[in-house]
Amino acid sequence: MGHPFSLKKLLRSVGYAVSGLKTAFRSEQNFRIHAVAALTVVLLAFIFRVTVYEWGIIILCISAVTGAELINTAIEKICNLVHPQTDARVKQIKDISAAAVLLVAAGALIVGLLIFIPRVINLI
Repeated sequence: MGHPFSLKKLLRSVGYAVSGLKTAFRSEQNFRIHAVAALTVVLLAFIFRVTVYEWGIIILCISAVTGAELINTAIEKICNLVHPQTDARVKQIKDISAAAVLLVAAGALIVGLLIFIPRVINLI
């Protein structure tokens, strides 16, 4: 049978995750860019008083982009650890991982434009 639930283990896991966020923020330029973009979008969402449904979509987009960036970073670090020399196969892996982030970020940008452009137009 499985082990019983342990609050101590859960809190330790959350601590590891927070440590990972701190590390990514300190060491990864793209993660910092995504974090600034996320904070900007949250600020705009408050200013423009988006609906609860729009908040949900915004939160999902922010989570998807930052999550994809974290996974991309982890893949790149694993590749560098396992095969530090330049290699075409490793480059393909890194490029594909970066492409995933690009697609998620582009989708989030489109969602942001759909939510905020009508509000900006109404101000004009």
